[in-house]
Amino acid sequence: MYSHIQPLITADHSNIYRQRYQELSDILFNLLDTPVKSTHHIGGTSHFNYPTEPILDILVGVNNLHDITSLDEKRLNYEGFYRLHHPYKKKVVMAQFNNLIELKQVARLHIIQKDSKLYNDYLQTNLLLSKNGSLITTFGEAKQAAAHTATNIRDYENQKQRLFDNVTKHLSSSIKNTDK
Repeated sequence: MYSHIQPLITADHSNIYRQRYQELSDILFNLLDTPVKSTHHIGGTSHFNYPTEPILDILVGVNNLHDITSLDEKRLNYEGFYRLHHPYKKKVVMAQFNNLIELKQVARLHIIQKDSKLYNDYLQTNLLLSKNGSLITTFGEAKQAAAHTATNIRDYENQKQRLFDNVTKHLSSSIKNTDK
């Protein structure tokens, strides 16, 4: 797999990411006997509020994470998606690559049980990072710092996961404060 962080981008003047999201969403919904119940374009390429890797991230909702076995290897392999074997918690991640030699990720499917806490955290975090100016700035700066300090992609992805966890904690504390 490509071991370097891809250069961060700040815009999509040709709307390539939105078009590609729609194409991939259509593919996911039209697979034979698909367990896919929802798709959402998430991450930096959905709003470009901060520099981001040139990777299309899609949140895929399924009724049960075990349903992914019917979608997993064969049908998604035919569409160029391959399962990433990393210790993810309560989700399956599959990636599409630029080619099978360089293995630069061009799209990722974050497959999560619909209406679970994790699924809702992804949606709420994406909403916050598209609208909350101070959080956007803080997250963007931290993400760029991670890109500069990470020694490899795994380190970078782990740092990004910690950032996501911090935003989720911010979200949880905001909800608790409004409930009082």
